[in-house]
Amino acid sequence: MGNRDNAFQRLLADEHLFVRFIRRYLRQHMPDAIDVETLTPEDVYREDITFIPPELSKRQSDVLYRIRRGSADVYIYVLIEHQSSVNYLMPFRLLSYMVQFWRRCVEKAGRAAERKDFMLPPVLPVVFYEGEKRWTVSPYFIDKVENARDFGNHVPNFEYLLISLREKTAEEILSIKDALGAMFYLANPSKAENFDEAAERVRLFLRGLSKEERDLTTNHLRGYLKILAEKEGLMIDEALDLCLEREEADIMLAYMQKEFRKARREGREEGREEGREEIVIRLLERGMAISLVSEITGFAEDRVRELSKRKL
Repeated sequence: MGNRDNAFQRLLADEHLFVRFIRRYLRQHMPDAIDVETLTPEDVYREDITFIPPELSKRQSDVLYRIRRGSADVYIYVLIEHQSSVNYLMPFRLLSYMVQFWRRCVEKAGRAAERKDFMLPPVLPVVFYEGEKRWTVSPYFIDKVENARDFGNHVPNFEYLLISLREKTAEEILSIKDALGAMFYLANPSKAENFDEAAERVRLFLRGLSKEERDLTTNHLRGYLKILAEKEGLMIDEALDLCLEREEADIMLAYMQKEFRKARREGREEGREEGREEIVIRLLERGMAISLVSEITGFAEDRVRELSKRKL
């Protein structure tokens, strides 16, 4: 798994953030027995299991939560699609993962699973898509079965929920002042801001958060900053990685902005230097004397001689 996969996996594996995720995206899909407003991290239990086969682990990850309030027991299964390409097998993959989960329930119940009163627990399937392309896969399993509607109710069917960040603007994502908003803004593949602008926006956003939300943001910010920085060519060395691990969010962002601007300046200077070297070579190719090339370009004669070997 790459940095991006790990960051998303870690984010949705945090019970505090998952409660916010439920309130923001799944509220209308939860049964009446579960009061979303009073839901706490102690009410959600993450199952330590994955249904993703090894050959798909680079493009997908998943989390499974059990939510229990009184007699209500609901499972939420979130499949995270990391690739930009649209996966048209998604309805089938979801069904196969859900069946794997129910098989575990049956095996755990043993002989009791054969009794009339044994019931499989409900599972709410969710696809969290973080790619840049528009998601065009039907949310209905029946649409993946040829001529399924000709067979009436004899073909199984279900609908999954799709959450795609690319459909949200930065303002929409950040409209709710909490850690989840900050993380989803950074994860949004369609945001127009570069790293420096995004970091500055998050710094300003953090000032309006409570200490609890700032601390929660800090816990997950490091992974996303590394992803964004490396996407723009800023490599993370050990010193910078240590800073990201130890500092608070605001300090972390400020330091990364400083490193980003420094890298950009050095890149421009390196580009200018390479441009001057190309001019030296072109002048030498025209037969101009080394001393004259040195005078025109400002390079020392020894450097010009060195560059003259490059043109040979």
